[in-house]
Amino acid sequence: MRNPNGIRILLLLLPPLLFLFGLAALTNILERISKNYFNDGLGRDIRSGASQITLSRPGSNDTTVTVDTNNAPTITILALCLLGYLVSLLSAAGIWQLRRTEGTAGHERMWTWIIFVSNIVMVGASLGVFGYVTSVQSSDKSWQGYEDVGQDDQEHTRETWACQIDKFFPEEDWAGTACGTAKAMRFMVIAMAVAALSVFVSLWVLVRARGGVKWAFGGKGRYAAFASVYEMQSPGPPSPYTGPQGQQWVQQPGQQWMGQPTQQQWAPQPYQQWGPQPVQQWGPQLVSQQPVSQVNKSDATTVGQRPVFG
Repeated sequence: MRNPNGIRILLLLLPPLLFLFGLAALTNILERISKNYFNDGLGRDIRSGASQITLSRPGSNDTTVTVDTNNAPTITILALCLLGYLVSLLSAAGIWQLRRTEGTAGHERMWTWIIFVSNIVMVGASLGVFGYVTSVQSSDKSWQGYEDVGQDDQEHTRETWACQIDKFFPEEDWAGTACGTAKAMRFMVIAMAVAALSVFVSLWVLVRARGGVKWAFGGKGRYAAFASVYEMQSPGPPSPYTGPQGQQWVQQPGQQWMGQPTQQQWAPQPYQQWGPQPVQQWGPQLVSQQPVSQVNKSDATTVGQRPVFG
């Protein structure tokens, strides 16, 4: 039988681990693919060591172009990926801490605010990076015709270089793959922002069970986490108590219980008698009176022989 608590934890951990962490890793992979294809299509100048490529224009001689790349957008996206790794791990750790109630309310509120603030930062950083990269890409002047290919001191982003080479020189097969992966890498930034927003769904499920926004700001909450005290306990009747048996009270003979009547009657239990117990009586003792024979005064010769009346 499946454990519903385990499925619940898995669903709560999907946004930070699968979506945010996975998209950050995929963006990193796309950057490596684009870089490898781009570098494989270039050559090196023997004297200066600069990257260059020789392109064959139709109806003219070959043109050697020095490739100077603006790597600022790529570095910014890679830095965002590192932030995505950190935020996803913090969010997963916080959700794991909030999966059940243990510790103080302050401890749980701390993790709640860590998840909230870190993902807010992730969303803002993603939107900022996308705006910056798109701005740089749109301001980058690409080639308008074949006459622009041989211009000196050209500096473009990797996406611009790959896409314009693929446009004007389709025989360069590597340029199409490098252009496509570079564009996909840029738009993956928006996907990471959406993934960070999806973490708030898991956070809201956990916070709402504790009392909602009021609890997050210090208000009185209620018991959250799972219905069972023990984490991931499968549903069913509770196990019988196997601890030590309680003490049984046995009514002793001659002992009366005074006080208010109780609803529950305790039946006398058989017990072992350890011999007769002597009972000591406190108070005056009754002395049996024995008749004393009367003696005539005449017969009493001494005071000790006078009759005594009890």
